Amino acid sequence: MPEDKPSDEEMAFKLVSLYVSEISRKGEKRQMGLDTIINAYFYTLLRLKKKRKEMEYIEPAVKREEEELASSLDELPIPQMDDQFNFD
Repeated sequence: MPEDKPSDEEMAFKLVSLYVSEISRKGEKRQMGLDTIINAYFYTLLRLKKKRKEMEYIEPAVKREEEELASSLDELPIPQMDDQFNFD
């Protein structure tokens, strides 16, 4: 059964949580207030939504290119090995 992909909001939350935990784990003396964390969340969310929108345009183009390439490869003649290496 295919696993459901997390929503953009869940993904943004997880990324910001990872970022905050990494900073605290490394012991960096960086001041992070609530505003900074909220801004990081919304920035990450915006980036994820933008990437998802880009993928809506890119995926069909890539599929078309793959189909065109596959059909052009089907049209290429396949050389016969016996003809190339006939040493008689």
